[in-house]
Amino acid sequence: MGNRHKFTGKKVTEELLTDNRYLLLVLMDAERAWSYAMQLKQEANTEPRKRFHLLSRLRKAVKHAEELERLCESNRVDAKTKLEAQAYTAYLSGMLRFEHQEWKAAIEAFNKCKTIYEKLASAFTEEQAVLYNQRVEEISPNIRYCAYNIGDQSAINELMQMRLRSGGTEGLLAEKLEALITQTRAKQAATMSEVEWRGRTVPVKIDKVRIFLLGLADNEAAIVQAESEETKERLFESMLSECRDAIQVVREELKPDQVGPSAKPWPLLWAGVQVSLCPLLRWTPVL
Repeated sequence: MGNRHKFTGKKVTEELLTDNRYLLLVLMDAERAWSYAMQLKQEANTEPRKRFHLLSRLRKAVKHAEELERLCESNRVDAKTKLEAQAYTAYLSGMLRFEHQEWKAAIEAFNKCKTIYEKLASAFTEEQAVLYNQRVEEISPNIRYCAYNIGDQSAINELMQMRLRSGGTEGLLAEKLEALITQTRAKQAATMSEVEWRGRTVPVKIDKVRIFLLGLADNEAAIVQAESEETKERLFESMLSECRDAIQVVREELKPDQVGPSAKPWPLLWAGVQVSLCPLLRWTPVL
């Protein structure tokens, strides 16, 4: 509709719902705004000014989702579709609140979404429930992250276990979760002064090495528990990268110009870092 100069879209109304394809038009508008927001999320890492545009597109996605939910209240729409529309709106609303760091509002929206999907999963066959259960698993890390920011300190452990089982997260949560885990390990590292290795006490004064040693057990457990070879490979490469960085830092401390009693413990620490990986790499460290 419109004229030769401007297109004016026809508004989808309840009267048009004799054909359910009209609902897909509204859904497509929401998905288009959402996908653009995800693109801007990636670009905002290097261009912070795009964050404002990102939030704008998220708000637009929520607006379209709310319109979809309103249309689905019609008697012409079945109960399953009504619930799916409610869950969809709750999820997008939660993601918008999440980006605004409105943790309480975000967790309420995510919990609503999770509850709906759990009810849908219990109402259908096992084959049909797979998709709904998958959505519940995808939402759970967001809920735990919000809980942590509200004040639930135990949530960080659950988040780390979720990350280990999946080999990482995706979407808006990924970077925030990685930053949170790094921050938590850094705080733990501040209280770590030494480690036991082969019956000897080795002082650990380098923060990067402390963080690596603290996360090593989690990384090893993740590789063992990973559900796919692809996930194992990704986690293994990440652990090796962290190990190389830690060893390089220790090597810097072992430069020839560093002599005297203060330098003696570092060869032991270097060997300790290497030995930590022996069960996985199957090689003997150079002592």
